[in-house]
This record gives sequence, structure tokens and C-alpha cells, in this order.
Amino acid sequence: MYYFRWLLGFLHLLVWGSIILVHAIPAPDPVQCNRTICTLSNSYGAWGDRKDCSVKSVVYPTTEEELRSAVAHANKNKLKVKVVSKFSHTIPKLACPSSLGHDSLLISTAKYDSGIEIDSVNLAVTADAGVVLRDVIDKVEEAGLSLVAAPYWEGVSVAGMISTGAHGSSWWGKGGAVHDHVIGLSMIVPGNESEGYAKVKQIGAQDQLLNAAKVSLGILGVISKVTISLSLFVLL
Repeated sequence: MYYFRWLLGFLHLLVWGSIILVHAIPAPDPVQCNRTICTLSNSYGAWGDRKDCSVKSVVYPTTEEELRSAVAHANKNKLKVKVVSKFSHTIPKLACPSSLGHDSLLISTAKYDSGIEIDSVNLAVTADAGVVLRDVIDKVEEAGLSLVAAPYWEGVSVAGMISTGAHGSSWWGKGGAVHDHVIGLSMIVPGNESEGYAKVKQIGAQDQLLNAAKVSLGILGVISKVTISLSLFVLL
């Protein structure tokens, strides 16, 4: 009996110790570059087609203006461009701009992740595209508010979450799809030379383009900010 209890205790420590160790290891950057090319992977370790995603270069904007400049550079130089989040949490190659790699630019929002603004009066939060869900949840709870819907994994970025239709399982109110609670966003789209080759378009709740822009899979433009409606935080 003593041996059994000792073995059970040892296995318990081994399992929980392994879980703690795994959680302590930060995820690697999904973009790895050498002197000639960059390779994008996803958080699952392999793409569906088992082929690498190669891109010519990657940029890490930290502000909306730097993000606009990256889009402008791609437009001016006729580069194919896609956006990837900090963890590249996607199975299909939604973030891979080209199968060739030599004519492409990858924009990472990993460092564009600091802006979170709470509007307690209108029950809304506006966050930079690269802010991860966990940070949004923590910030709105500090204000006594809560997101109405959220997916199961808290590491998704705000823009990636709505662009791919991420959802929870609630049927309450408008349902568990996060994009159904989006009331506005800012999107960077190509512009002409007089506009600096890219411009920021504000899309509000009454704009007919909002439904298309929310779950756009990254093909209409680059989302820079997202505004989501909130509810009061109540413990039941």
C-alpha cells in the first residue's frame, strides 16, 4: 500500500510538473529568416499541403502608421502581401502570400500589440490588430466589463480572430461568433500615388462594408484596429 501511494504521488508530480514546464516555454517565432529567404510556419507544425511557405521578407510594424507604410511599400513595388499574427494559429495557408516567395512581403503584427482603449460609456473596446485575446479580456475586466463572446484559445490576435470567423459556443444574444459583436474597424487598403500608395479606411457600424470587412480572410486589406461591443461583468 505504501509503495502504491508513493508511486501515485510520483506520477502526480511528474504529470503536473510536465504541464508546468510546457506552459513555461514560449512559442517560437513562426517566421524564420536566413540571408536569402524567410519561412513561415504555423502553430501546428505543418501546413495542410506539407509544403513550406517562403516569403522574400518580413516586417514588424509597431504603430498604425508603420503598418500603413508596409502596405504602401508592397503596393508601390507590386508585391503580394499577407499578414500573420504572433503565433500563426491557422491550419490553411491564409497567411502565406505566394507559392513562389520572391515577389512577396509578410507583415507580422507580433509587435503591434499594445493599444487597448476602453469606452465605458458606450460599452466598447478598441484594440490594435496584434493584441492577443487574453490581454483584451484582462483589460476589459479591470474596467468591470466583459466580452460577450470569445473562442476557446486566448492566444489569437484580435484581427485574426474576427478575420477567420473565430467563435465560442454561446447562443445568448447575437451568439458566440466574435465578429457579430464587432461595431467598427480600421482597415488599410491600397491607394494611388497621391495618397501615398496606402490609406486607412474607417468602417463604422452603419457602413455597408462592415460585414464584408469583418470576416474577410485578409483579402480586402490589412485590419489595423478593431472595436468590439462589451457587456457588464457580472459574477453569477
